[in-house]
Amino acid sequence: MPNLNQKQIEEYLALINDLEESDTEDHENFCENRDDLLHDLESPLEEENDDPDNDPFMAGDPPLINEATVNDQVPQVPFPSTSQASRRATMRGLVWKVKKFVLNSDQTAFHGDTTYPPELKDEATTGTPYSIFSHFITSEIVQRIVEESNLYSVQKNVTKPLNLSETELRKFMAILIYMSVIKYPNVRLYWSNTVGFQPIKDIMTVNRFETIRRFLHFNNNEKHLPKEHPQHDRLHKIRPIISHLNEKFALVPMEQRLSIDEQMCATKVAHFMKQYLPNKPHKWGFKLYVMCSVKGYAHKFEIYTGQENERLPDEPDFGPVGNVVVRLARGVPRHINHIIYFDNFYTSVPLVTYLAKQGIYSLGTVQSNRLVNCKLPDKKTMIKKSVPRGTYEEQMTEFDGIDLTAVTWKDNKVVTFLSSYVGAEPVGQVERFDKANKTRIKISCPHIIKEYNAHMGGVDLMDSFIGRYRIAMRSRKWYLRIFYHLLDMTVINSWLVYKDLKTTEANSSVLNLCQLTEVLAKVNNSFELCNKRGKPSTSNSVEMEIQVKKRRGPAQHIPPKDIRTDNVGHWPGNCVRSRCKMPGCKGYTQTRCEKCGVALCLTTTKNCFKNFHM
Repeated sequence: MPNLNQKQIEEYLALINDLEESDTEDHENFCENRDDLLHDLESPLEEENDDPDNDPFMAGDPPLINEATVNDQVPQVPFPSTSQASRRATMRGLVWKVKKFVLNSDQTAFHGDTTYPPELKDEATTGTPYSIFSHFITSEIVQRIVEESNLYSVQKNVTKPLNLSETELRKFMAILIYMSVIKYPNVRLYWSNTVGFQPIKDIMTVNRFETIRRFLHFNNNEKHLPKEHPQHDRLHKIRPIISHLNEKFALVPMEQRLSIDEQMCATKVAHFMKQYLPNKPHKWGFKLYVMCSVKGYAHKFEIYTGQENERLPDEPDFGPVGNVVVRLARGVPRHINHIIYFDNFYTSVPLVTYLAKQGIYSLGTVQSNRLVNCKLPDKKTMIKKSVPRGTYEEQMTEFDGIDLTAVTWKDNKVVTFLSSYVGAEPVGQVERFDKANKTRIKISCPHIIKEYNAHMGGVDLMDSFIGRYRIAMRSRKWYLRIFYHLLDMTVINSWLVYKDLKTTEANSSVLNLCQLTEVLAKVNNSFELCNKRGKPSTSNSVEMEIQVKKRRGPAQHIPPKDIRTDNVGHWPGNCVRSRCKMPGCKGYTQTRCEKCGVALCLTTTKNCFKNFHM
């Protein structure tokens, strides 16, 4: 660009000033023109201007737009709900203050009823393991599986029906439960002549077992809606089992404290619903969202498919993750001070506020970017060596009329919590190992940390129970792998309810998980379609006396009550003269029960054999 002299610069500046003056609005003339325009609009139009076709100013204008046509052609874009927009606007105005959050014990006292329903108890005494298991796996759902499996076999080959019965299906489940305790690398090894497992070999042949497994089905394929249908269900093949178990699990009363977390149904089957969770022991499989009690009982579960984001009309939208908590918490009674714990995958200010308004307290770890306007120290500041271990800071805010508190604490890592019922006070102390000084030291630990650690592990506890005795049988059918996992979950729930009922009963012994699994397998194997209604005359008293006798010292093995009273296969046989095992009888006999393996009197004057099996 050539250099300009002073005269040329002045000419350019003058030209620019002229252009700016021509583009500037004259406010005085604008007001006058506006007044004239309003006067013309208010005055009646002249007749020669009524026809727009004769108007010279309208001659070159394009035709008017038909709004109805435009609305039909242009797709309507849905706007975000006003609740979401207002929630975001309110969160932008959050004000966090350095303040201690304290609720008295009366505000968080639990007002619910944890009494078990009468159907879980065996009349006057507590429930037996099988009666609790049959409360979840009822005859109705077993009959449904039988019908669908027989239908599926006919759909595959009409000339070769499966002809499955309820008794045979329960024997099949008995084999599955046995396999969860006795681990073999191959299914057919259970029927091996050299290393086979005799109880399984006695139930059914390997070919029949494989046939039942091949045609095991839970829902009619002909009713499965196509993928393009808006109500297409990706879990259609297993949906009846999911709905039934959720309904039955929910009948057990909830404790005050519940936790929500992910659970993995481990599998290597190739399927688009399979997920990867790096923090789980089994990293690949189908993901479940589960709500458990502190003891590990699963009250409700939901299998992730990628399409669940449904919500009721009166429920707010917290996104796909937050809506999981809302759906799982639908069955939680309101306003009796239940407390739900979850991790930073779910926790957000709107979700915690919504639960608090429903009368449900909550606590969870939270990501710092979800605490809008919160001035808690960030991780880069807290992780510095100059910040001592055990340092914490607490801030409070009010959102939609609910008081919330956020606490950040430094241990090995920096963690942040959000709660609607507990804060940092009272601060306790925990022991940690100091690597620099090679000694154990005590550091400060806010109360909110202890609350979370003590009550968050319900789902992990359920995972550990399933991991001990799980059905590890592989299958190429994805819905069978889920069915095996749900059967494992049902066995664990049955054991937890049984253990809770037995601990409330004085002078009673409790079976461990392995023993209970063995009992369930035996009872399912001996299941027979018979009417067991009516109060037994001696069963309860015999059971109590047997338990008392066991506590006195080593004694002969006595089968559980469910097997003694199943009325199947109890035949008298000859044996070496032995003491009668009927409680209260001191006689000797040469008769024994072939199934129970115990000596019992069977004479014209004394019938302990009959009384023992009633």
